[in-house]
Amino acid sequence: MRHISLAGRRRIRLDHDAPVPAIGPGDVLVRVAACTVCNRSDLAYYHYYGLRDHCATGCFGHEIAGTVAAVGERVTSVEPGRRVFVRTPLTSGFAEFAAAREVSVGALPDDVPFERGAILQLLPLAVHATRGVRLGDRVAIVGQGPVGLMALQVARLRGAAEIAVADLDPWRLDQSVLLGADRTVLVESPHAVPDRLGADFDVAVEAVGTPHTARACVDLVRQNGLVVFLGTHHVDTEVAFDMVKWEKKGLRVHSSAEPTDMARAEAMAVAVRLAFAGRVRLDTILTATYPLENLQEALDRLSQSPTLHPAGHDTPHRTPPEKTLKIAICP
Repeated sequence: MRHISLAGRRRIRLDHDAPVPAIGPGDVLVRVAACTVCNRSDLAYYHYYGLRDHCATGCFGHEIAGTVAAVGERVTSVEPGRRVFVRTPLTSGFAEFAAAREVSVGALPDDVPFERGAILQLLPLAVHATRGVRLGDRVAIVGQGPVGLMALQVARLRGAAEIAVADLDPWRLDQSVLLGADRTVLVESPHAVPDRLGADFDVAVEAVGTPHTARACVDLVRQNGLVVFLGTHHVDTEVAFDMVKWEKKGLRVHSSAEPTDMARAEAMAVAVRLAFAGRVRLDTILTATYPLENLQEALDRLSQSPTLHPAGHDTPHRTPPEKTLKIAICP
């Protein structure tokens, strides 16, 4: 099969005769129809491979949609021929086939194209991240990339009374309005977020993954408010906080990662129900589709982002790539 792997820092390799992944008793083999590029993990692995250990252990190409080709003997929830989406597979989706554990596979509605279906990988993540949002809450979301836009939709479904969002890019904020944001704020840097967005929110969702945006969320929430870390800190892996401020506010915090298989299964089940009910929009988030052989072009386009550089370092990019959210790669 055709398969693209990381061959070094900022280098990928296309293999035309790679073996089809073997699966175990509890695994599923998926014929990949589309794999969207993760704007955070995939790009961090690509740019920092060989420099940071975690960039060599994560799955490069993990947002998959396709058709079940085979299942292990203990698999009961899906069968060959079923359309599915995958969250955190065992092998890369930048290939014609990928393997995943059963708990990471969810049914894909027949009316959702595969290119959009791959984006559903973000939905269980947003479901778990927003579990602390209660009916009537005021919610702030910092960052309106793909995962921030998904969190916006789920927070609305959970009954948030007000959702205010901030981003560096006016076009992304236009997409936020289409997806239900009550208020949008354009900022020139993460430092400006608290002053421009306001304060006393019940929940602040950090959907970027930088030290500045993480600290901004501490300033956004009220006493005993909730800070949610949804953005992936693959570039700046350590973040310093003013703990006196944190303690005075008595803040609560949780992350978006599902710590157990049970939590993963619960979030996946909710995501599947929302997908079949048509409660989330994916068309706004998908902005381009490339063939597998053009993955390099997609990586180059998405790499025009200021968040790929550590805090305090110069970057040639002040905003995300123009009119770009998710790019789907189709084998």
